[in-house]
Amino acid sequence: MKTLIIALNSKFIHSALAPWYLKTSCGPDCGQVLVLERTVNENQDKVLSSIYLHKPDVAAFSCYIWNIRYVLDLASSLKKLLPATTIVLGGPEVSYCAAEMLRDYPFVDFVLAGEGEISFPGLLSLLAKRYDNRGTDEMSGSNDRSGGISCVPAGIDSIEGIVYRSGSGITEARPAVVKDLDSLKSPYTEEMISSLSNKIVYFEASRGCPFSCSYCLSSATAGTRFFSFERVCSELDKLVKSGVKQIKFVDRTFNANPERAKGIVRYILELNQQLTGGETAVCNFHFEVGADLFDDEFIGLLSGAPQGLIQLEAGVQSTNEEALAAVCRKTDVGKLLSNIEKIRRNGNIHVHADLIAGLPYEDFRSFGKSFSDVYSVKPHHLQLGFLKFLKGTKLRDEAEYYGYRFCDHAPYEILAG
Repeated sequence: MKTLIIALNSKFIHSALAPWYLKTSCGPDCGQVLVLERTVNENQDKVLSSIYLHKPDVAAFSCYIWNIRYVLDLASSLKKLLPATTIVLGGPEVSYCAAEMLRDYPFVDFVLAGEGEISFPGLLSLLAKRYDNRGTDEMSGSNDRSGGISCVPAGIDSIEGIVYRSGSGITEARPAVVKDLDSLKSPYTEEMISSLSNKIVYFEASRGCPFSCSYCLSSATAGTRFFSFERVCSELDKLVKSGVKQIKFVDRTFNANPERAKGIVRYILELNQQLTGGETAVCNFHFEVGADLFDDEFIGLLSGAPQGLIQLEAGVQSTNEEALAAVCRKTDVGKLLSNIEKIRRNGNIHVHADLIAGLPYEDFRSFGKSFSDVYSVKPHHLQLGFLKFLKGTKLRDEAEYYGYRFCDHAPYEILAG
């Protein structure tokens, strides 16, 4: 059985992380597993052709707000060309509306809710047994409309996070969560690293977030889980020595554990010293941070980095206390702005600050004040985003209460409120 994991990135310079975690989670009993990375800017017929040439028995799509429309169009066409191919969707854009996806899109066979390293290999193992024993009756249920391997395999109920059609309708599942992150195999295989030329490399040191901002999907999963410090350092060492030029941490709040964050920064400084003598940057590291959590020791550590080694993205979102309280965002705004200014004045760290337009109780005048407050500390880059109502978030559930209207389709951006 051949499975093709398809990642549709938003730009060529972006790389995908999830498909490689999925691939390394699969054992020999899953059959052959391949990864195909393309972008949403490519001609859809060309991408469809590249998938078709593989003739996959299973086509698995990683779904996000930037690619979901493209994915659905592509998957629909693929099912018409290869009706025996099993279509699997996973990722944050489908995890919290899995049953809806199966109801609305009959060409979709399975949806994986939550973290796929548990559900994906389990599903493939069951489907591979069916593939290897097509003449036997190992299946139950009724969603095999093609004579392929898409119908419900026996034993599927024992696997976390799989949503599927059965004779009684749609069987739902809670999103799967990997409790021990170190149990996952590293996605940074030689095959993956060889695909990273001229691309940003994405890196996880943790999953989840200690905060509960109601507009953020991270709030849907309680708590923060960490990869071990030793594993983080080992993988960073491997990536840096492979010659990659930028490593972007996707941790929602890199310094949620301040002491651990200091340890990682120290390791990066030591590695850079070892490889360059410390005067230049061997690579660029990008972190999303809670700037109000910085202390003098952390700021001092950053001051020792050479130009270009580290860049920080600090989420401010608003300086309006009422707006922040409404979205359950706990921030010491004064300390946050002061720390941004301190780091910027040191001159060696690129600082990027984010604001969101459209938060509850934020009108044009108060947003103007938020903008002025952030602009006054002179970050190198000030990014303005418009409020989005992501599936699975508390704020999406509260949209009617606040009188919001937003787009029906991804990225679900605010229209009025």
